[in-house]
Amino acid sequence: MPEQVVTTAARAARSPGRRFWSHPVTRIAAYFGLSGLFLLGLGGAVWGGLSAARVHLWPDDESTIALSYAVAAAAVVLAYVLMVRRVDGRSLASSGLALKGMLTETGAGLLMGGGLFCAVIGVMEVCGSYRVGGVNRHFEPLAPLGLFLALGIFQEVPMRGYLLQTIEKRWGTAAAVGVTSALFGLLHLGAPVDGLTTAQWLIGPVLIMFETGLLFAGGYLLTRRLWLPIGLHWGWNFFESSVFGLPNTGSWGNAPNTLFQDHTSGPFLLTGGAFGPEASLPCLVVGTSAGVLLLWLAWRRGQWQTRTSKVGGIR
Repeated sequence: MPEQVVTTAARAARSPGRRFWSHPVTRIAAYFGLSGLFLLGLGGAVWGGLSAARVHLWPDDESTIALSYAVAAAAVVLAYVLMVRRVDGRSLASSGLALKGMLTETGAGLLMGGGLFCAVIGVMEVCGSYRVGGVNRHFEPLAPLGLFLALGIFQEVPMRGYLLQTIEKRWGTAAAVGVTSALFGLLHLGAPVDGLTTAQWLIGPVLIMFETGLLFAGGYLLTRRLWLPIGLHWGWNFFESSVFGLPNTGSWGNAPNTLFQDHTSGPFLLTGGAFGPEASLPCLVVGTSAGVLLLWLAWRRGQWQTRTSKVGGIR
């Protein structure tokens, strides 16, 4: 009788339906589909409530953009918690959302991300491609800080959270880092940026795969928590766009609410042109070097997994 039970269970585990549902691609598609549903529901509730209250928000205002990203961040986090706990059968701690390190690692990431972008600016200044044009004495940092924190959560929870961890479980860390870094770069392949050739427009997303794709993946692997990559993402974007006033993938350059008004000059590969420094060699060198260092430290700590290792477990 016990053998019959085991045989039945084994057959059920090998059934086509079970194999289809347990496949990483199916789980990833389910996660993004669920995120979309939550986004529609939360977005409808928030914007519907604001409309009913007759609150008028300007589409291009930083506060409006920050609220939009906050709603999107809440949607991907809710979908993440539901998939991890109810579908994959993992704890939040094992999936990178342990309360341990939430404040310290996010804060450290903010400082590290900002420091790395200051290093990018230093290289550009040495090359003669950047200089500060003036200081904005009316700079208000709270809205952009909130905006880029929400943006960091919105992108890191799916990328270094569900996508990287699910791929890693089946195919190992190296494959997970490669796939998520490539997809992260492709996500920045938006509408063509005015003033750039097609080749220049394509350079940015390709370089982002290395300079920040590897950096944020290394931040996660080093700690096995999402707080450090969220902080790194937060600090990098905030310093790039709101402190130094530089374009971020073609957006936010020299916006009214930036600390410095930038002046860039020189060849495209030293400035990134209208795309922003992420399409430049200084960013590539600084970001990739830091990313490789974090990945190496994670490897030294034994945080890299092979495709046969037990990481979190997907049912």
